[in-house]
Amino acid sequence: MNKIVRRTTGSLLCALFISFIIQNAFCQSLTGKVQETGGSPLPGVNVLLLRNGDSTLVKSAVSDPSGAYALEDIGAGTYIVTASTVGYKTAYLPAITVSDKKEPIQLADFTMEPQATQLNEVAVKAKRPFVEQQTDRTVINVANSIISSGGTALEVLEKAPGVAIDRQTDQVQLRGKEGVIVQIDGKQTYLSMADVVAMLRSMPSDNIDQIELITNPSARYDAAGNSGIINIKLKKKSEGPQASAGTNGMLTLTGGTGKYGRQRGSIQLNHRIQKANFFGSYGINNDKNYWDFTNERVQPNKPGAEQTRVSQESFVRQRDFSQNAKVGIDYFLGKSTTLGVVWTGFWTNSYEKSPAKASFRELQDGPEYLRTLTQKSLTNLFSNQIGNVNFQHTFAKRKGGANQLTADFDLGHFTRDFKNSLTTQTLFPQTPAAPLTGLFTHMPVEIDIVAGKVDYTLFLSTDWKMETGLKSSSVRSDNAMSLSEGLAGNLVPNDSLSNHFRYKEQINAAYASFSGKLGKKTDVLIGLRAERTHSVGRSLTLGTLVKRDYLNLFPSLFISRAMSASQALTFSYSYRIDRPSYQTLNPARSFVDPYFFSVGNPYLKPQLTHSLELKHAFQNKIFTSFGAGFTDDLIFFSNRPVNETVLDRFPENFGKSQAYNLTLSFPVQVSEGWTMQMSLLGVYSRFQYEYLGRRDRVEQFSGRLNGSGAFILGKGWTAEINGWINTPETVALRHFDWKGTLDAGVQKTFSPRLKARLSIQDIFHTNRSLAVLDNPELKSTTTIRTDSRVALLNLSWSFGNQKLKAARQRKMGSDEEIKRAN
Repeated sequence: MNKIVRRTTGSLLCALFISFIIQNAFCQSLTGKVQETGGSPLPGVNVLLLRNGDSTLVKSAVSDPSGAYALEDIGAGTYIVTASTVGYKTAYLPAITVSDKKEPIQLADFTMEPQATQLNEVAVKAKRPFVEQQTDRTVINVANSIISSGGTALEVLEKAPGVAIDRQTDQVQLRGKEGVIVQIDGKQTYLSMADVVAMLRSMPSDNIDQIELITNPSARYDAAGNSGIINIKLKKKSEGPQASAGTNGMLTLTGGTGKYGRQRGSIQLNHRIQKANFFGSYGINNDKNYWDFTNERVQPNKPGAEQTRVSQESFVRQRDFSQNAKVGIDYFLGKSTTLGVVWTGFWTNSYEKSPAKASFRELQDGPEYLRTLTQKSLTNLFSNQIGNVNFQHTFAKRKGGANQLTADFDLGHFTRDFKNSLTTQTLFPQTPAAPLTGLFTHMPVEIDIVAGKVDYTLFLSTDWKMETGLKSSSVRSDNAMSLSEGLAGNLVPNDSLSNHFRYKEQINAAYASFSGKLGKKTDVLIGLRAERTHSVGRSLTLGTLVKRDYLNLFPSLFISRAMSASQALTFSYSYRIDRPSYQTLNPARSFVDPYFFSVGNPYLKPQLTHSLELKHAFQNKIFTSFGAGFTDDLIFFSNRPVNETVLDRFPENFGKSQAYNLTLSFPVQVSEGWTMQMSLLGVYSRFQYEYLGRRDRVEQFSGRLNGSGAFILGKGWTAEINGWINTPETVALRHFDWKGTLDAGVQKTFSPRLKARLSIQDIFHTNRSLAVLDNPELKSTTTIRTDSRVALLNLSWSFGNQKLKAARQRKMGSDEEIKRAN
């Protein structure tokens, strides 16, 4: 099969390369700016280049934060340029004729006039939508969102269409599938998904500009992530050596409460001199929260009895104190060359304290034969530090565009110190009460990551370009878990349950992709990525050694065709891999309470997914897509009865899954001047698996509806509303009930520099998790409620030169590794 793929791909690439050589026409570039009537730059505006006469769509662009846009690779001819965005009248430029000259053309500025109407004597105007659909991705515009201000990155992410957070297992799903790669500014965070969720839970949303959902990444991206990529883009401005000098920044303070209080703050600074830009940010978060946890389960009983009924209750009080910082410099060696250095750090100190009650019966209404009370105390300190050196050089412009070379070198160090203390008192049947027993787990973790990559973009002709690159990463993980148990105050190390696990992994990758036009209306991108993985997992305690060495090829294909001036059709395909996290491979036990523990599986294989999507865009407003994913060696965490009282959570390659999704995104006119952006997702999933020696198949339908809208009330007042609802769904063995939430907020702008926002998250306190597990060996119902109904007041103040250009957006070489570290 691999030989066939290699021969077919080689033939396609050869045919494409020959077609590149015969392309000789030269294309121009058109640049311009978009501004409001007052002269302020207007970002996020859709700029369309239409052929004069039949209005056929030729090119499109979106204005950046400075209002600038560029239309590249434009052949000779006569065109019309239009600009449009929600809340403003569509603007047009006079027809322009492009000749064969090589100089770029500077177009006249667009000046956008707002659309306003009177509604009950209040001027209502539309605002940039919270959710924005683009051809290749969904964009969540977090910056300036009222309901997102003062919250956390996790709360914002949960509002995104197609994104679901499993609060019981701390997993992120995208369009009904796990295996998501979470990036920050194009790089991951060196954490397992559970730790990524913990970090996002403590990251202030005021540092975030946008969240991008990329369901079918190209060959340029790491092949990891069977359901796609979630990229969190922090607030930054455009870069460039011609930017003016000066200093600017923003200070944000947030306070609020649900059942417990929350305080957050952040500051961003930029200082620019002639050839260098210094930038930095610091954020602090002090949150208190709770988990109200209940579990009812039926599992096999001790010999001679039919079953055991277990009831567990726990009210967990949490406190997260976290800090994040970034310091860097971009040095402009010339107009075309930039050297950058950046260091990023995250620190979190989490603390949990809870009483946990457990009751055991043999019959539903029968007498208790065991009742216990456990006092739990958990601390989790982790730090994640990443250093990056980035080099970027743009060569002289030639046919089609300017070739570019970028290189990155990363060093990452992650530490985690996990301590979990359980003290259990048996209340029944012992009379008097038995002595207190204890269980103490200490798990220090260290991970070191070294990664480097080089990318090169080459314009082969006016219509075609090639992107190619190399990447190498090396990971070393050391996890020494010790477990002690016995009478409280006199715990003794248990060597049989302790484990020292070391893991090494080397991934070398290379890719090439070709993109260009077939005819006048069809754009094509075809790519191939090769990744070779070598790993060694060693348990020093158990004396086990697991080695893996494998090579995978990951093809990708994107075809987009303009059906008319108002319609476009895009097809995409990619083949992806999801490697297990480092801790998931660790065979050590980690106790949640005396009756439940998780254990890793060193023999886990990566899961592989074929992903396809067909998307239709109408007037750049209504988007419809149909997607399909086929996964082999599906990794699933199953709960297994150990004895009549104890369960474990064990990962294994479960079987296969198929997932089909239909997405529709469209605007709804609520009233004149007020438009809601709606997104409707439908999912059909099929799981084929073998569990406890029994083959089974599960099919299910589920759906999700998202709605968001923002509008301007006048006199500096704006308002915003956002809500979502999930239908019941089944993921392999686990079934989830209905859930949803509604958020609202208002904002007062006192000046361009000072804003105040008041928001209420989860107004009706409906965002709770209800999961049901039902199989012949175990029936379990788990309910989790958190402190999700919260009122927050947020103040933000901008200072300094607001026209100053800031730090560059960059992608680091350590892309896949950070998701899997623990």
